[in-house]
Order: sequence, then structure tokens, then C-alpha cells
Amino acid sequence: MHTVPGPTRRLALPFRRALRFAGAALVALTAACDSTAESVVLPEPSVNVVRVAAGEPNLSTLVTAVQAANLVATLGGPGPFTVFAPVNAGFAAIPSDQTARLLDPANRALLTKVLTYHVVPGRILASQLTDGQTLTTVQGGTIRVSLAGGARVNNARIVRTDVRASNGVVHYIDGVLTENLDIVDVATLRGFSSLVGAVQAAGLTDALRGNGAGQGLTVFAPTNAAFAAIPGGAPSDPAVLSQVLRLHVVPGTALAASLANGQRLTSLLGPQLTVNIGSGGITLTGPRNTPRVTATDVRASNGVIHVLDTVLLP
Repeated sequence: MHTVPGPTRRLALPFRRALRFAGAALVALTAACDSTAESVVLPEPSVNVVRVAAGEPNLSTLVTAVQAANLVATLGGPGPFTVFAPVNAGFAAIPSDQTARLLDPANRALLTKVLTYHVVPGRILASQLTDGQTLTTVQGGTIRVSLAGGARVNNARIVRTDVRASNGVVHYIDGVLTENLDIVDVATLRGFSSLVGAVQAAGLTDALRGNGAGQGLTVFAPTNAAFAAIPGGAPSDPAVLSQVLRLHVVPGTALAASLANGQRLTSLLGPQLTVNIGSGGITLTGPRNTPRVTATDVRASNGVIHVLDTVLLP
């Protein structure tokens, strides 16, 4: 039988071309849909980081602190900000007397320093955090990120991430970050008001906020009761008061574990202090008396504080 292929072939060729065109169009349409899906941007939240915190009962203490520091307008600004927000349990872990001092209007500068240490410029999502990363805060200090064994900033665990706000993002942490506080700040927070007042009166505030030529400072800090027990009261002459205070400061960071019986420490005033370690604990012999050390290793960003029950007298 004789077959005539011409007309059939002429009909089949356009049909195959149509199929190829339809297939190409389907691929293009699919790609376009995929591209559209990848480029979808979720709408920004309409509330800023302060209002996000205000809507979270577990951040109520933080909101109270932000209000006390007059930072509502600042943190409600355009930003963007990344806020590492301590939950209520983090604040509760601080002794209540220290929390009260932190929220005291007289210590607003200290509270501001603490809160702005929890804020980093820019919007940093959890996926952008890396192990060992160092972030510079709005306050000017640095915090360190660690991911091994669970995400942390400094010593606080990150317990919730990526709570979005119109001007940034909030990550919840289980502790309050205070590693940026210097010796004067820590003394204020711990209630050494007589010492802090004496430091201010003697014009030594900047010296005790310094870093002791890069080596840090060790301060033997008398309690308020120790200042009250000075015969005749604390000196009122700033020059005399400066001598008394400099007798309590030693260059370098000397933790309790590094102190040895009979060790001699040279104070900023010049006279040496002798460390005595026995069954009754640690005492410190100065030019005129021997106070007892009642607490050790109160850490600060620029050194360490050891607490004395009596004021050393030159």
C-alpha cells in the first residue's frame, strides 16, 4: 500500500511547535510565580520596640525601667534597634535593694547606662548571630555572643528570638547585663553611698572610673557603717579625704585567690598594705589600723572591690 506522508507531516509539525510553545510558556509562568514567592515581603509591624515590650507581661519590669530612665521616646524613635530584653525573672535575680537603687530617680544616669547596654544599633535577627561575635551597644560597651550550649549574650541566655517591631527586633534574655559597670557604678548599685559620696567630694570619680593604666584597679571599700564609725566623722577637707580614699586603692586587679598571707600591696597614696590570711579570714593592715575584709571579688568592668568593715586611716 502506498502512503502519502506529506499532508500528515505538514499538520503534525505545527502541532509539535504549539506543544513546545505551551511548555515554554508554562516554565516561564512557573519561574515567574516562584520569583514572586521569593520576593514577598511581610508587612512591617505597626508598633515600635517599646510598645512591643509593653504588650508582653513578662517584660513589665523592663518597661518600668525604660519609663524611669525617660527612654520611651528614644527607643520609640526610627532606629532600627536590636534590643536584648531581660524578662521579669532576670530582674528578680538581682537583690531587691539593688533593683530599688537602680530605679531610684537619683540614679537615673546609672539606669540609663544599664538599659542602653542592652540595645544594639541596627536590626540583627537570630540567624545573623554568630559564635564569638562582638556587638557594640548604644551605650558604647560591647557584648559577646556565644552559641555553644545554647545562645547567650555575655552570661544571659537568649530565651526567645526575632520578635519584630516597626523600628527593630527584640530578643528576650533571662538576665540583666551589667558587665559594663565600673567601680563607681557597682559601688552605687551595692549601696556604698558613703564611699561614693566621699569619692565625689574628693574629686576622684574619674580616677575610679579609669582603668589604672590598663591594669585595672583593686578597691578596698569601707561600708557605710565603717564611714560612720570614723572618730570625729569623715574628713570634710577634700585634700584630706583624697588621702584617705587613695589609701584604699591599689593598681592592678587583685582577686581574692591571688592574695597571699604577708603580701604587701602598694596603695595609690604610697604606704603599703599588708594582707593577713588566717582562720578568721582576711585582714588588711594599714599605717594605723587593721580592718577585716568581709566580702571579696565584687567585679566591675575596670577592676574588683573587696569590702572592709573599717576605714583605713593614713
